[in-house]
Formats: sequence, C-alpha cells, structure tokens
Amino acid sequence: MREWIFRLFAIVFAFALFESALRLFDQPRYDTCWVSGNDQWREDPVLGFSYEPGGNVAGGTVNAIGLRGPVPQQRKPEGTRRILYVGDSTAFGFGVPDDETFWSLATREIGAQHPDRIYEPLVAAAPGYSSYQSRVLVDRMLPFAPDWVVFYVGAHNDERRRSYYVDADIPARAARRQAAWHQIRTLQAGEFLIDRFRRWLGKRFHRSIWFRRVPPDAFEANMRAMIAAVRAAGAQPLILVPPLSDSLLERYASTPVYHDILRHIAAELGVPSVELQPVFAEHDASDVYRAGDDVHPSPLGQRLIARAIAQAIEDENRTKK
Repeated sequence: MREWIFRLFAIVFAFALFESALRLFDQPRYDTCWVSGNDQWREDPVLGFSYEPGGNVAGGTVNAIGLRGPVPQQRKPEGTRRILYVGDSTAFGFGVPDDETFWSLATREIGAQHPDRIYEPLVAAAPGYSSYQSRVLVDRMLPFAPDWVVFYVGAHNDERRRSYYVDADIPARAARRQAAWHQIRTLQAGEFLIDRFRRWLGKRFHRSIWFRRVPPDAFEANMRAMIAAVRAAGAQPLILVPPLSDSLLERYASTPVYHDILRHIAAELGVPSVELQPVFAEHDASDVYRAGDDVHPSPLGQRLIARAIAQAIEDENRTKK
C-alpha cells in the first residue's frame, strides 16, 4: 500500500512540477485554438480573429465593426442602393487607400450612371479571411439590406494549408478554450502535441488538396449557402472569378480547383459571374499587381476589377428591364 501511495504521490508531484514550469515560462504561449501573431488582431469566437477598430491595416483604417469602409445605418435610407463586397484581403483593398479600392471605384461608377439614386458600398472582407469567414460575415451584413452582393473569394486563403484544423472548426475550438480543463497548461500542451502529430500524419497520408483551411467540398458548401442566403434576403449575387498570376499558380497549384467550383456554381444556379483573368491578361503582370506581390492588384488592377463589376451589374440591370 505504501508503495502505491508513493507512486501516486510521485505522479502528482511530477504533474505539479511540470505544470508549474509551464506557467513559470508562460508556455504554451498559444494553443491550437488561437495564435496571436499580430498586434492588430483580436480573438473572435466565430471568425477566429478580427481586427481592432481604428487600426491601420494594409493601407486602410478598420472601422467600428472590424472591417473597412463606411459603417452603414441599420435602416437603409429611401432611394439608396447598397452593394456588399465579400472576400479576402483583395476585397478589403490591400495596399491602396479607400478611394482606390475596387469596391469604392465600382460603387462610384455605378452611381454616376444613376444620378437619381445613392449608391453605398458595404465591405465584408479582411486580410486572411477564407470563404468560412465570408459566410459568417454575409449573415452579419445581410440585415443592412444590400441590393447586390459581390463575391471575391477563393483567390488564395481557402487553398492555403491549414495549421491544425479546418476553419469550420473555429467555433468549437474557441468554445473549448472556456472549458475548465483548458486552463490547465499541461493539458493545453498535450492538445498541442496531439494536433501537431495529426498535422504530420495529414501531410503524409492525405491528398494535399484536402488538407486545406477550407477543402474544396467545404468551399462549395460555403458558396451555395451564401448565395441561398443572399437570394432569400432579396439581393442579387455576383461572382468574380479571381485572376491568377503565373507565379502564384506555381506555388499553389490547387487554386484552379476553387475557381472551377465558382464557375460550376455560377452556371448551375444562374448567378452572373465575371472572369477576371482575361481582363488582367491584357496587361503586363507588373502593371496589374503590386510590386513584389503576385496576389494583390495594383491601383490599375483595382480599376480593372471595378470596371468589370460596374459593367456586369449594369448588364444585369438592363437584362431585367
């Protein structure tokens, strides 16, 4: 009996010593639910992360709701038309001021064609967001009654390799952080090691395209859900098929799979769409992308996207008359 008591005491003592050491050295400094790698991030239990209001992110000021652009009134003024732009850092307007973003340019161009109405842009996009975050933001922004919803998704972030778990698991992981057991550093460390091992296995025994932040089947489900929600709210969706630079394609060969899903959904559901690659192909890559950046459009690239959006919306409006 004394031997078993000694063994139990040794185990408890070792556990307490290890726990104390982790707390002393503040380890693990992050866990599998939340990685704080940016001072401008704040934890969000559904999105995973959002941006601090008032901060300057990629050339734009984050508004009061953690996004960019004007914060709309809850009730849409009479005679106002709203266009909601959904997506990632490109839709956010990475690297350009507000008045040079495609969401600002397109809205102004459409408004100039209809001086009897006021056109207002709404932005549901941020750097690092995938179609999972887009789906969350669409639900949050639809109460502002947009008339059009322009999707710029599937360009890059969905296809990126996930760190530990798919984006759709964010809410469950965030909820676990509040559990009592998760306050024990030793258990946090154990969870971290298990997920690292799963990641190692995933790299070796799963097809690479399925080991993504948002696998293709989940991406398609997100798009279908967003389009259904947009139409149920009385708005018209527009899908942009993002351009793809040669250098980006070399590094992320699976990206065309996501673009094909966009095309398939647009054709099946009768959603108007715009292919941006042919538009960009008319210009040298160094002119339509930012210097040293094969993802984000330059001011010229922003203008080209804006022109394509304005033309697509105008064509659709003309067809309905």
